[in-house]
Amino acid sequence: MPVINRTKSLGLLAAAAVASALVPLSAATAEAAPAQPAGYAGSCPTAGTVTQGWHSGHDGVDIANTRGTPIYSTGAGTVIVSGTASGYGQWIRIRHDDGTVTEYGHMYERLVSVNQRVSGGQLIARMGSEGQSTGPHLHFEAHSSTSSTRGMNPGPYLAERGVSLPCTPGGSNPGTNFTTWGTSVRVRTDAKLNAAVVRTLTGPTPVNVTCQKRGDMVTAEGYSNDAWAYIPALGGFITNIYIDHKDAWLPGVPTC
Repeated sequence: MPVINRTKSLGLLAAAAVASALVPLSAATAEAAPAQPAGYAGSCPTAGTVTQGWHSGHDGVDIANTRGTPIYSTGAGTVIVSGTASGYGQWIRIRHDDGTVTEYGHMYERLVSVNQRVSGGQLIARMGSEGQSTGPHLHFEAHSSTSSTRGMNPGPYLAERGVSLPCTPGGSNPGTNFTTWGTSVRVRTDAKLNAAVVRTLTGPTPVNVTCQKRGDMVTAEGYSNDAWAYIPALGGFITNIYIDHKDAWLPGVPTC
C-alpha cells in the first residue's frame, strides 16, 4: 500500500481524537470479541551464536555457547515437562499464559520441576551437549499450544514479544520509542479488529515499538492504514494511525 504521510502535530491530533473508539467498531462487535490472553513481553533465552535456524527439517533454532551458559525462560508460565528425552538428552517445556509453549533442549543441568511457576527471564537450566548434539548449545522451539506437533518459527515468535536473536539476557529489549495520541486507543491481542482488547490508552503515552505488521484495514480520524505496531509492555498491537509519526509504515521498525 502507498505510504500515507501524516503531518498533524501531536497537539492537534490529540485535540481531534474522539473518546469513543480506536476504530469504527460497533458495540455488538466489541462484545462479541472472544477473550484471549495477551502475548507476553519476552526475555532472551540465552546468549550465544545462532548456528542453525528454523526450516523444514528443523523445528527450532540452535544457539551455541560454552557448557554451563545460563538458559532462561522467555516468559512467565508453568513448567509442564522437565526431564530426560531421546534426542534431547534433557529438556524443559513451559506453557505460557497466552497458551503458547516454549521448549528447551540439550542442557546438562535442569533447575526447574514440573508444575513449577516461573517468571520471564528466570534461570531454568544450563547449556550442555546432551543427546544428539555435536557441541554445547540450546535447541529452542516455540509451539502454538500443548497439542501442536510442529514448532513454529521462533524468530517471528520472539520478535512479536520484543526479542531479536541473537540477544543478551538481562539487556533491554530492542525497539523504537514513539508516543501515541488520542484519548481512547485500544490495544488488541492481534492486528485484527475482532481481536480482544487488553487495555485502553486514555491519552498520549510513550511506547516502545519492537515490530510492526500488516493486519486489518483501519479507518479512523480521517486516515486509513493496515499497519499495526506491537508493544510488548502493553501486551498487544495498536493501529499505526495512533502512533504519532507522519509515515504510515514506521521507519526503522522491523516486520513482525
